Amino acid sequence: MIKAALSLTIVILALLCCFFQPCLGFSSLEMIRQRGGGTSYASSRKQFLLLAKATDEEDSSTRDEAATTLNLYGEATIRSESVPPPHEKINDFFSLPESASLLLRGSNNDEIVEITNVDNDLREAYKQQCIKLNASVPTANDLFYDVTTSAVKFPGLQIMSIATIGTKVIKEGHAGFPVYEFVLIRDATFAKGSRLFVWFFNKVTGKDKDKREDQATQSLNRIRVLPMDDGSITFECNANLSITIKIPAALMKIIPNKEKAEKTGGESLCATLKADIPTALSDFRQEYMNWRNNA
Repeated sequence: MIKAALSLTIVILALLCCFFQPCLGFSSLEMIRQRGGGTSYASSRKQFLLLAKATDEEDSSTRDEAATTLNLYGEATIRSESVPPPHEKINDFFSLPESASLLLRGSNNDEIVEITNVDNDLREAYKQQCIKLNASVPTANDLFYDVTTSAVKFPGLQIMSIATIGTKVIKEGHAGFPVYEFVLIRDATFAKGSRLFVWFFNKVTGKDKDKREDQATQSLNRIRVLPMDDGSITFECNANLSITIKIPAALMKIIPNKEKAEKTGGESLCATLKADIPTALSDFRQEYMNWRNNA
């Protein structure tokens, strides 16, 4: 479930698939034709390569000023099927490290490693992200994980990412039901494959720059216990994901327009969240029922 909000993989899905892949893969020439290009495969390919060359030749001191900033945002709220009472020990279940790991692993069974040696830099980065996302104040009991996602494959490109997640359990409401908060602290994304596709990936994510950029991906996931009128409960996940990305001026020439890019990218983020969350919540619900029945 949390994989959907882990890293810049999502922005590649939103932008590469929706806008650039037809030009990069040369399966469709329409966007380049609309920009005054020729109608042949060779001329379309040549035009894109000229855009690539122009981007590479931009002066580094003015590249950021000339870049267009895209802000993508997606949010989804999903509920599991209900769970019958009793629920006296549900706080104990939420306190188990393996319960949080189950959600972090998601439907794709991503690799989870708990960070046991937490330095001051990581704690400070976590604190700052909590402030930005209006998450609860960090505590000494919070846990940290590195989540390695399975490779996302596109034609000519494979993307992997390692995301560092801060997790906490808080209580809410008069019943004191537990709530998970998962905060994305930082991520590192890697690509391999076609040189042209990797070049594009590095341009979009800013990996071609030496200087350190602010964290471009922000995400907060809350999984709460929602009491129902009949005494049962359901697990509700609210996940949001925002991505800020700078597109070099030369590459903007093959995007239809900024507003459409942001709208389509945001819709892709929402679709990804909605596709991944239900399975993870279902697995979490079943694990809780198994644990409760055997506790």
